[in-house]
Amino acid sequence: MSAAPPRRATPRIEPSPRVGLMMFAAYAIVVVGLMRISGIGYEHLFDSTSNTLRAAVLPLAVGAVLVIAFLRWARWDGVFHELQALSKGKLLASLPVVMIAVIVLTLMGVSWSQFATGQVLVIALAAALVGFTEETVFRGIVLRSLRTGRRTEAAALAWTALVFGLFHLTNLALGEMGAPLQVVFAGLSGVSFYLARRLTGILFAAMALHASWDFSTFLAGVHPGEGVFVSTAAFGLVVIYAWAAVILIVLVRRDRHTPANPRDADAVGTRTRD
Repeated sequence: MSAAPPRRATPRIEPSPRVGLMMFAAYAIVVVGLMRISGIGYEHLFDSTSNTLRAAVLPLAVGAVLVIAFLRWARWDGVFHELQALSKGKLLASLPVVMIAVIVLTLMGVSWSQFATGQVLVIALAAALVGFTEETVFRGIVLRSLRTGRRTEAAALAWTALVFGLFHLTNLALGEMGAPLQVVFAGLSGVSFYLARRLTGILFAAMALHASWDFSTFLAGVHPGEGVFVSTAAFGLVVIYAWAAVILIVLVRRDRHTPANPRDADAVGTRTRD
């Protein structure tokens, strides 16, 4: 006698783009607001341990509490794991693999001797919090909110990448004038984080990749090194963004008829026929 499948918890509020965008806005207001209140500008976030704790770790920790509290209350499924098996393959896996290679090269090119151990650990904590909170918000809550109704997986991916990119405009509030350019780069890097989730079936993979990516970027931004590792990593960045654009186009074309959530699509179809 086989065991009955686990019952799905009834959501207190159904996933929808409106709710997903509201959570995105709440997260952005809280985290960026606390960063701005710290009085530390974007370019000085990682200059010292105290700066990182006050202007990055504390706001991100509050953001983590916010998203955890929402998810515990909302009881959404499909936030931390995939609801269906999506197409995979070596082509899709190539982008996260290249990103991992660039992370390794970047870390090998960092001028480690200029860092105190405590500063590295605090930067690592900030990167881990970014990976957890942003992936939970974007490839978790926002993506799940878009995987509703008759929306396709192509639409869910494209809109998630766009929202993630636009989120980086908030860096303008911290004095980062390059924020408009970050919109493009962040949106494309988000494709790789999406693939990490899609290929493994769990959001944790996207969190780990995102955290590692930011850790290497934060360190290189404070004490960049010189030599072949740095130049090769710089070339790798160009490859990543160009390849991410190609993969995005491929996925939008491939998944333009794939239901983002077959269960919701079937339910909508049933109500329509009735």
